[in-house]
Amino acid sequence: MNSLAGIGLKLLSTVFFAVMIAMIKYVSETVPTGEVVFSRCFFAIIPLVIVAMIQGNWRDCIRTKQPWLHVRRSIVGAFGMFCWFAAVGMLPLPEATAISFLSPLMVVALAAIFLKETVRVYRWSAVGVGFVGVMIILSPRFSQSSGDVQVLGAVLAVISTLFTAMAGILIRHMTQSEKNAAIIFYFFAATSIYSLATLFWGWVLPEWDVMLFLVLAGIFGGLGQIAMTQAFRLTEASLLAPFDYVNMIWAVIIGMILFDEYPSMTVIVGGSIVTLAGLFVVYREHQLGLARKAERRVQRI
Repeated sequence: MNSLAGIGLKLLSTVFFAVMIAMIKYVSETVPTGEVVFSRCFFAIIPLVIVAMIQGNWRDCIRTKQPWLHVRRSIVGAFGMFCWFAAVGMLPLPEATAISFLSPLMVVALAAIFLKETVRVYRWSAVGVGFVGVMIILSPRFSQSSGDVQVLGAVLAVISTLFTAMAGILIRHMTQSEKNAAIIFYFFAATSIYSLATLFWGWVLPEWDVMLFLVLAGIFGGLGQIAMTQAFRLTEASLLAPFDYVNMIWAVIIGMILFDEYPSMTVIVGGSIVTLAGLFVVYREHQLGLARKAERRVQRI
């Protein structure tokens, strides 16, 4: 029952994030990226604090043993969010989403480099295949002018996957001493401050409908974060990881219905390759996890 509840919450989080990104893409036509990032993070604090108060553990949001770890993680995560939101405004949503699936593969590479995790040929091969898939997605952009806005969007999307993966590595380290609620709260709070610094670089007073979408984007983003965190409390990460790729379904549906964006053949082919490579990494991690559990049981005997 816990596994089913965890999967349900994970799927619910993908819906929340899909609604959030649709609103962000809509407002990005008239609102600068810094203002969008501020709204996404500042208003996300509202549902986080409300849920924490209902659960009676609101102190976990502010309790920390290593504040400088939060500063470092928030800088990396904020930069990744800036790049990602800018890319979403420049690229068709299915294409941007397909590129974002490179991030879990980069986590594998960065874990080997910085955490000294043992990564064998199977997972390295999956990382290589995933990069090939991204190159296929980007191939139409290579023939375009370097000044084309979608070329810049593609570059920013790839950069965002790198910083998202780096944030994931930092979070792995932080979970050894920090509560999830604190990691989320301090990221939202710090990124709100960072993005507020862009106030004098083009912020606008949006129309009421755009203002509403900015607020709702933050709230839905916060709800998605809460649902995803709760899902990981109930269910193993290896079981939940494949459901990240449901985001591609929502991206295609939203892109077609709301923005008249249809995935090209290169996005379909390249995105499928990246997805299969990511799923293989998930499968491999699951197998290794089972092997480690079996080894620990033998050692206890």
